[in-house]
Amino acid sequence: MLSILLAASSAAQTYAPPQPAPLPLAVPPLAIKGPYDSTIRLEVSNRIRGEFVDWFATAPNGPTPNYRYNFLGNKFQLGVRVTRDPYELFVQFQDSTLANIPDNGVGVGATYYANTHRSLQNGAILRNAWIATRRIGDWPISGRAGRLLYSDGLDVQATAPNLKWIQLNRISQRLIGPFDYTHVGRSFDGGHVGYDTELLNFTGFGFVPTFGGYEVDANRQLDITLGGTVVNLKESQLLGPTIARLFWYYYGDQRDVLYVDNRPLPVRQAAVGEHSKIHTIGAHVARLQPLGPGIIDGMAYGFGQLGTYQELDQRAWAYGVEAGYRLMDVFAKPWMRLGINSGSGDTDPLDQTHETFFQVLPTAWLYAQFPFYNMMNNQDVFTQWILEPHPMVSFRLDLHWLRLNSANDLVYSGGGATKNDLFGYSGLNGKGRINLAYMTNFMLTVRPTAFLTVNGFYAHAWGQGVINAAFEGTGGNYGFLEVICAL
Repeated sequence: MLSILLAASSAAQTYAPPQPAPLPLAVPPLAIKGPYDSTIRLEVSNRIRGEFVDWFATAPNGPTPNYRYNFLGNKFQLGVRVTRDPYELFVQFQDSTLANIPDNGVGVGATYYANTHRSLQNGAILRNAWIATRRIGDWPISGRAGRLLYSDGLDVQATAPNLKWIQLNRISQRLIGPFDYTHVGRSFDGGHVGYDTELLNFTGFGFVPTFGGYEVDANRQLDITLGGTVVNLKESQLLGPTIARLFWYYYGDQRDVLYVDNRPLPVRQAAVGEHSKIHTIGAHVARLQPLGPGIIDGMAYGFGQLGTYQELDQRAWAYGVEAGYRLMDVFAKPWMRLGINSGSGDTDPLDQTHETFFQVLPTAWLYAQFPFYNMMNNQDVFTQWILEPHPMVSFRLDLHWLRLNSANDLVYSGGGATKNDLFGYSGLNGKGRINLAYMTNFMLTVRPTAFLTVNGFYAHAWGQGVINAAFEGTGGNYGFLEVICAL
């Protein structure tokens, strides 16, 4: 059967509600039958987002006086998906436009300007172009090759709703992700292959990432290589709602670019041309367990890094422990979660060891939703409350206590390389301070129909010693209102 369907594109979402219920389509899909046992789907989505930034306060006569501003971004995607079991082909075009980007500012908008140096920006790219198979003959071997999106931690998706939310929002994309929070995102040229048993999945991949994220001219490839192997423990009747992963990732950076870290500028300038080869070995586990009137959940991960960071030895770590409890039969299904996430910092900028955890190419916003920090040299103690008062409505509130793990290192922000002549992470000197900020943020998501999502987000940070040392003001605000229409 040959059919043409208008379908929602889940890649356009920036946040996964805790337990979304299926919603009926407002109009029936257009279908055309043909002589072939195949399906053609036309996928169209558009996300428009207005962002406001109050990135603490800089000195009136300082180098970046524009710390309070608004800007607008729009991301349009048009794709064609062809399926004929077990094969699938997907090609997607993307157009990104940004307006009112500050040319002398600080914060999120200034990061776009640092990449493209225009207040009005537009870029059209080939976002996806891949072919995949779900099996090879009778063998449970799957594969995908071409230009694609990849999220670490999602090689096998969980099915239990609460476990799926944890996997999407608290595990995936910490190290490698398509960075779709931005108005451009990134893609990966290469492929991955998987082998499944009833209990385990084995995945291997190799990629060259593209420009993107905060860079609208994103068709070109970065001088970076990624590779990895993963063993995934799947949900099963034997173990119930439990997932786990053991992995090795390789990051090779061949760019001749000025790095941002705690070394003195002359030392970093002398190291331009030295390349990095970083190996990350890690594991995670997450489980649900009925307890009393609700469901308790737990998640933990640990990462270790070896290799070389330019001419230095890379020795770094990160870990996280989180737990939650949800009442499924109470109004709004209240879910309270708490935890700690920590990434190492460098203690001595002049020795031969780099101890700052390197976050590779993540979707950093998932874990730092007011993105003045990330996992590098950071300790984040947090609590979350999630409510779903209606299948179309979800609400999330977070409280965070942010500190540095090393007073001799920087506060880092960003989501990794965006182009070949810009490092991709920025840093702020804390001048020997440890306490970064107390922060609260909330997200309200409304889905009135299957093809329309509205997200409202607001965050406020009460800056502490590190912020006091760098800015004139200690209060910072960031928020956005976005509308996603996917047909």
